[in-house]
Amino acid sequence: MTVDAVTALAQVTDVVDYLRVTVGPDDSRDWFACRSLVDDGDALLALVRGTAAERGTDRDDVAMSLFVQGYAFRIASLAVGVWLLDERVLDVSPNTTSIALGRNRPNAVRLDRARLHDIDDTDGDALTTLHRTLVDGHLARLVATAHDACRVGERLLWSCIGAALASSFGALMGPLPDRRVEIRDRFEELLAAARPELAAGGRVAHVGPLWAWERSACCLWYTTTDGDKCEDCSLWSDDERRARYDRVLTSLEIGR
Repeated sequence: MTVDAVTALAQVTDVVDYLRVTVGPDDSRDWFACRSLVDDGDALLALVRGTAAERGTDRDDVAMSLFVQGYAFRIASLAVGVWLLDERVLDVSPNTTSIALGRNRPNAVRLDRARLHDIDDTDGDALTTLHRTLVDGHLARLVATAHDACRVGERLLWSCIGAALASSFGALMGPLPDRRVEIRDRFEELLAAARPELAAGGRVAHVGPLWAWERSACCLWYTTTDGDKCEDCSLWSDDERRARYDRVLTSLEIGR
């Protein structure tokens, strides 16, 4: 049965209950228009600098890296969730979306309207449309503007986008244990069709029936006051990664 956009969004937030999304007007938060943030480097940098102290840094590049990753997760989780659950593509155009902050990081999304894209003959399938709208039409613009706004590398930012997408897929795995392998395979399908910058952002490592994301560039969280290396950090050695995967596999065996 074909669902409408509101129903599709409700299905996503029912599965991942910590995702915050509002459709239509909302005066309960301070909203920041995505169209400004993805195209106006001054506006983006001003907002990011306002989050830096709370994130434990005084460096623009570190604050920008963490902001981009958090922003991308919030936007991508909605689009990825609708694609996984309903095989449809949610409209997350910067022109019709806004974000709000919580604890000085992106934590809510507002859509002017809930709309699903038509899958037309030129695109051919939902995955192509997802790349065109979510990645090319929104996240790639964010990366370009963030890179221009301060001294932060594009490779680092694309690795943050990859990590955000990995987290988006991972968020659905916990509540849907019977679909874990399928969700992992769908993520690999998305990466196989990705633009080169995103495809180079990291890789999926199979860990028995589970998977891990290995990013190709560090997000710099370890440089913050209370930071550390993330589980997917590029700074882990191959031996350290293998040891962690072995511990995961051992815990699976013990849990049987």
